[in-house]
Amino acid sequence: MPSVDGDSGRDDRRSGLLSAIVIADSTAAQARIAAVLEAQDLHPRAQVRNPRGVVGLEPDASSTIVFVCDVNAPRQIAELRRLCRDTRPATIVAISPPATAAGVRRALDAGAGALVFDSELELTLAAAIHAVASGQSVVPRELLASVEQPTLSHRELQVLALVRQGLTNAEIATRLFLAESTIKSHLASVYSKFGVHSRKEATRALGEMERAAGTTPVAALHTPLERTTP
Repeated sequence: MPSVDGDSGRDDRRSGLLSAIVIADSTAAQARIAAVLEAQDLHPRAQVRNPRGVVGLEPDASSTIVFVCDVNAPRQIAELRRLCRDTRPATIVAISPPATAAGVRRALDAGAGALVFDSELELTLAAAIHAVASGQSVVPRELLASVEQPTLSHRELQVLALVRQGLTNAEIATRLFLAESTIKSHLASVYSKFGVHSRKEATRALGEMERAAGTTPVAALHTPLERTTP
């Protein structure tokens, strides 16, 4: 099984076999992934410990990169985004611990073609690699319905914009001339749509939605000190 360190690489793909470059900082994870690939007549072209090791391998449009990361961790999402950018037009399959709907969206927004949960690796990795190689995207079935970016109402965007400014529920209620319970209801709706559980996660998800759309939908929202309807 070929293996390279973070600064070198060589292409020893077997003719006629779909191959993959594996990025995993754990030798146990590398061995597990290699076993899955070999069992499905796929070839681990090379294994590296971090994304920097891929550059010397010169991945191209025919390359599939399998990257072990945690899509719930912002720093690792940033690494995934850089990897997708630096290795384009190669396709990326991310392997992650089970994630929220927001985590799945973050992975796809970063540029991954597929997301496989590590608990389902043996059942789904090979199929995901074949799918992305043919131009498809793959996400866990149970989160499929929540992959598309949610649509927030004008009021939900208004409330979330003020949350991002650091206002409390009581302060937002005062600003918008609404009951504090109404603000909580709007936030509960936002959490449900984004698949998150905190104000910090909600504002992060909003920022990711803005970046994916290339716009800032809350930038044009006004929250004047005048009475409005809920």
